[in-house]
Amino acid sequence: MPSPRFIKSHFPFSMLPGILDVGCKVVYIARNPKDVGTSWYHLNCAIKTQGYIGDFSTFWDYFQNNLTPWSPYWAHLKEAWALRHSKNLLFIFYEEITHDLPKAIKKVAKFLGKTYTDAEINKVADYLNINNFRNNEMVNYSELKACEIIKNESFVRKGITGDYQTIFTEELTAKAEKWIEENLKDTDLRFPIFNNNNDNVDNDS
Repeated sequence: MPSPRFIKSHFPFSMLPGILDVGCKVVYIARNPKDVGTSWYHLNCAIKTQGYIGDFSTFWDYFQNNLTPWSPYWAHLKEAWALRHSKNLLFIFYEEITHDLPKAIKKVAKFLGKTYTDAEINKVADYLNINNFRNNEMVNYSELKACEIIKNESFVRKGITGDYQTIFTEELTAKAEKWIEENLKDTDLRFPIFNNNNDNVDNDS
């Protein structure tokens, strides 16, 4: 492919040796594990080739015990967090993106050495608006729905944070919080939380 090239990957850095040293720019998006598990569950239910037909509680057990594809979650995340100060890595939270999309776009643009007008930023933000994104045939895998590999659910779902609250029970929440706390105790990594006034008020434990 001609330069510049854009390549999307789910690989951890341990499977991309030297990628930062050779000058590649990497944008790493991290997300609260409770929302990751929720989104991953819905995706595995929607795509027939994934074949998951169980309940969420069982799926969460698989996710927490590194038994789902692209696991383990924490090793993947911590590898990136350890490299976050590299000049060639932008570590950004999904929560930041959904909280203030134009600001996140500017942050990514600056990292890539690009400058855009406010009108251009707003145009990109509109393009990435979840409703427009959901209807974008370049990303919504409509061809898989046409051949019934994806069920009637949308490949692009809600695009929000905190959706785990619609499916987690109190018992499962306590279990997840304990798991998160155990994995964060030896790191300064924290997940941002925004209140209804859109202020960053706390960090998830």
